[in-house]
Amino acid sequence: MKKQTKKNHFSPVFANQHWTNEENGWHYKYYYYCPHRKCVVDSHKDKGKTAWGYELNLYSQELEDKLDTEIENNTAQIYDKLLNEETLNTDERMKWGQFIITQSMRTPSFFRYREELEKSSDVDDSFKEDIIGCQWCEDNKYIASRNWIILEAAEGDFFVRTDNPVYMTGFLRNPNTTIFYPLSPKKCFVACSFIEIQLALIGSKLPFPKQEVLKLEKGNAYKINFDLIKSASTSLIVAKNDNNNVISKMNLEFLGAFPQIPFMLSSAENDYAESIKVEQLIQLMSCTDGVEYPGYRDYELKPFYGIEFSIGINPFSVFGVTNQQLKKLNPDIEIGIE
Repeated sequence: MKKQTKKNHFSPVFANQHWTNEENGWHYKYYYYCPHRKCVVDSHKDKGKTAWGYELNLYSQELEDKLDTEIENNTAQIYDKLLNEETLNTDERMKWGQFIITQSMRTPSFFRYREELEKSSDVDDSFKEDIIGCQWCEDNKYIASRNWIILEAAEGDFFVRTDNPVYMTGFLRNPNTTIFYPLSPKKCFVACSFIEIQLALIGSKLPFPKQEVLKLEKGNAYKINFDLIKSASTSLIVAKNDNNNVISKMNLEFLGAFPQIPFMLSSAENDYAESIKVEQLIQLMSCTDGVEYPGYRDYELKPFYGIEFSIGINPFSVFGVTNQQLKKLNPDIEIGIE
């Protein structure tokens, strides 16, 4: 008889392991919300490579096996290609889209909100079996057809990994939505907002979506981390070499302050429709978590088209412009330009 898996990893080990290495004993620095102390704790005990990103008995064995064979085994190579800045083909882009969407829906917090939504319907947790979808499902196209950017953190900067690994700024079908997914402490995958108007001759094909690398300026990763941290549910990991006083303070003050809105529970194709649906989802979150979340959450990293830096705009900077543009506007300013 096949051994039953009790530790169901909602954040795959093959992805998490990029936040550790042999030098650090294959351990992560770990922050978590303690329900007994009712605060976020800086754990003095590091987490092992397989000891974070799981929940006991989260999935059925059938779903666990499907996630291994249909998602993780097929995606690990694609994951490495993105880290190595290799361009994906159409098949790989669709498979990656399936991975991102499944990852956004396989977390404990998403299941918790889904279960609360369906309490009145007298249903069981069979909805979990449907989270995988298929490679060529329609929703995957809303990832695959966007332009992609791999954000590379500046020297000394880094990205954290939270228990809501996929950070969405809106509904999947809303063109303004941006999807962030840190691949490692140094690189973050971004599926960009759609450029609102794309002109094409009748009968011609739209250009193949771009896949580019963008090196961020110093400090930019911290702005992204702020939103990642706030969107966590109850925990996150940091590479041990990256842990510092700044990120520790951010984690202790803001971890899980306003968890990721479960956008995949509904759909909206523009900002107006989204505002109505989001209000309903936030009410659901407040009811589920026993926390009175504000009725509106502003996702500052939306929209992001991926062309901003080329026109002198830095959406991740407090200045709102790139270092080069800032220096051009203020020649006497002291600012480091790489």
